Amino acid sequence: MIFRHFLIDVNESNAYVVACETTRQALLVDVAAFDAALGGFLEDQGLTLTTIFITHDHYDHTGGLQEALARYDAEVLAGKGSVGGCQARKVAHGDSVRIGELAGTVLATPGHTPEGVSMALPGVVFTGDALFSGSVGGTFSSQDARQQVDHIRKHIFSLPDDVEIYPGHGPPSTVGVERRYNPFFS
Repeated sequence: MIFRHFLIDVNESNAYVVACETTRQALLVDVAAFDAALGGFLEDQGLTLTTIFITHDHYDHTGGLQEALARYDAEVLAGKGSVGGCQARKVAHGDSVRIGELAGTVLATPGHTPEGVSMALPGVVFTGDALFSGSVGGTFSSQDARQQVDHIRKHIFSLPDDVEIYPGHGPPSTVGVERRYNPFFS
């Protein structure tokens, strides 16, 4: 698996490229802005961007979506049918996503937004703003907060301890560290 992290200036958002080494098909997770480094990486590695996965519909995760789609013929996957002003294929918990020979699974992680989704691939999970290192994404109500914590416990914390967590902002972590030490789950 080819993997690269990009720190985008918009709210210091994270974007990630994951690609199949065999087919060179690539997945982009969230795109606050489409910067030259991201395009350069795809080109330098000989990757074809086929899929863009949006964890939730906030501008600091979708602001570069239109530009990415103007450059690449990629399918947009999200928890609802339209994100960042673009059409998307709505995905739901348990849906499979293929990027070449890589298989991913969509995990429902609502709370920060109603349509929040995460993506698990071998050894990694992309959580958007549902789960951060040592924190969780903000919610509008205590009911949304409970929903978010419940879904993280059920869908993210059921993954093996060594699975790496790549959030929408901030540093990465692991499932084991967050399950044990994140204060929102004590």
